[in-house]
Amino acid sequence: MASIKVVLYTSKTLSTGEHPILLRVIQNRKVSYISTKASSTKELWDEEANLPKKKHPLYKQLLVLIDTKKAEANKLNLELETDNIDLSAKEIKRKLKKTTNSKSVFKYFDEIIARLEKTNRIGYANIFKSTKNSLVKFCPETEIEFNDITQSFLIRYEEDFLQRGVSLNSVFVFMRTFKTLINYARKEGVVKETYNPFKEISFTKYRRVKTQKRAISKKQIQKIGNLKLKPETSLFHSRNYFMFSFYNRGINFIDIAFLKWSSIKNNRLSYTRKKTKEQFTIGMLAPAIEIFNYYKKIYYDNEDGYIFPILNSTHISARSIDNRIDRVLKIVNADLKEIAALAKIDEKLTTYVARHSYATIMRTSGISTAIISESMGHDSEKTTNIYLNSFGNKVIDEANKVIL
Repeated sequence: MASIKVVLYTSKTLSTGEHPILLRVIQNRKVSYISTKASSTKELWDEEANLPKKKHPLYKQLLVLIDTKKAEANKLNLELETDNIDLSAKEIKRKLKKTTNSKSVFKYFDEIIARLEKTNRIGYANIFKSTKNSLVKFCPETEIEFNDITQSFLIRYEEDFLQRGVSLNSVFVFMRTFKTLINYARKEGVVKETYNPFKEISFTKYRRVKTQKRAISKKQIQKIGNLKLKPETSLFHSRNYFMFSFYNRGINFIDIAFLKWSSIKNNRLSYTRKKTKEQFTIGMLAPAIEIFNYYKKIYYDNEDGYIFPILNSTHISARSIDNRIDRVLKIVNADLKEIAALAKIDEKLTTYVARHSYATIMRTSGISTAIISESMGHDSEKTTNIYLNSFGNKVIDEANKVIL
C-alpha cells in the first residue's frame, strides 16, 4: 500500500513567500507530489503534526481542506489495495488528480459535446445535447455526480420516459447515449474501470420494437410525381427532393443537401454518405435526370456550387450547415404533409418515406434482399430487413393471392 502524507514543500517558495502544501505519495520508494492548491509559511506550519499551527489565520479552512484531500487519497489507496492493483507513484498521482478534479455528469456531457462539435460531428453532438436535456428535465435544479448514477437511478429515469409517453425508439436512443457517456468516462479515468451502472440494464425490449411502416406504393409515388405544382414554390422543391431521393436508391436528405454539380458526371451520381462514409455511384434514372436538369438550368454557377437550394456559400461552419439543413428539413416534411393531402395519400409522408418506399417496392417487385441491401449501403441484410419487415397487411394480402 502506498504511503500518503500531507507536507509543506519547502523546496519551493511561492511569490508570496509561502511554500505549497502538497500530498506526498510514496510507492515502491518512488515519490510523487500532488498540489492541494493551498500554501503556508514555515513559521505557521507544525512540522511534527504536518498541519498548520492554530495561530494560522486560515487554520480551520486549511484543516477542512487537508482532511478532505487526505480522505480522497486514502479512499483511493484502499480501493487499489482491495482490488489488488499495484500502481506506481506516478500512476496513483494521475488517478488522484482525476479523483480530486472529478466532473459532474452534466459538466462531462458538456465536455463531450464540445469535443464532438470541434470535430464537426454536429449530429452526434446534438444527440448528446438532447440526452443531457432529458436528464436535466428528470433532475431539475440538481447537479448529478457519477456516484448518483446507480441501477435504481437508471430504472427511474427509464420509467419517467414511459410515464410521459415517450416512444420506445426515443427512450432507446437516450439510454444508449447515456451508456456511451459512461463508457467514455470509464475509459478516460473519470470513474473507476469497474463502475458500470448499466450492467443489469437490458436493451432487449427496445430491439424487439418493430419500425413503424413508412413505405407507400408505386402508384402513390407516381401520384406525387404527377402533381401539378407551381415551379419555384416550397411545395415544388419539397416534392422534387422526395422524388430525387426515391429515384436514387433512397438517398438521405442530408446527402441531397451536400450534392454539388461536380457530383454528377455523364448522368452518374457519385457521393459519400455522411452517416456511414460509404461511397456510392448511381446510374441515374430518367426522372432523376429531369429533376437535375431543371436545377442546372436555373441554379448552375460553377462545379463547386450546390445543386439544390438548401445550402449555399454562406453556410461555412459545421454548426451553420447543420442548423440550415435542420430548418429546411422541417419545412420539407411540413410540405410533404400537404403534398400527401393533394395526392390523396393517407399515410404520413416524410423524406424518410422515400427511402423505405424504394426498398419495399424493390422487394415486392422480386428483387432479392441482398441486392437491395447493397444498393442502400447497409452493412448487413439484417438492417435491410428492418425496412422490409413491415410490408403491411394490404401488401401481404395481395401477395397471398398467388396461391389461387
